[in-house]
Amino acid sequence: MLKLSKKTDYAIILLTHLGEMHMPVSAQELSAHYRLPHPMTANILKQLVTVGMTESVRGQHGGYVLARPAEGVTLAEIVQVMDGPFTLVDCVHQEEGCKVSQCCSTRGALIALHRRMEQFMEETTLASIIAESQLDLTSQPSQDHGTAHLS
Repeated sequence: MLKLSKKTDYAIILLTHLGEMHMPVSAQELSAHYRLPHPMTANILKQLVTVGMTESVRGQHGGYVLARPAEGVTLAEIVQVMDGPFTLVDCVHQEEGCKVSQCCSTRGALIALHRRMEQFMEETTLASIIAESQLDLTSQPSQDHGTAHLS
């Protein structure tokens, strides 16, 4: 089954959180908030600093912030940084590496699917993910766990 790696999933979550904040957030705060392993959270954030998606702010109120506007960060870029090139099927990039390429009847459809997924990831910005996450939060009904009142 096709799915994002935990590293990529966590990176999207962390970047979304940073994009919603207007002040630095520590790795400790992020890992505690999302109940993620602290070493993995810290490593992801360091990797994101290395590629220029986040910046590390030192000091008592330090932590991590986005290094660029959320509109300029794409889902494709996040996947690339965390997992390397997106490859739905190997023959998309290396036809000669496939043992059945000469008689494969699904190659065309799979390459088309790959391209659509790639296009979706290139068009999806961190800003749009943040906007959608905020819509999800405001559209959820309030969960009042108080006493039920029966008439």
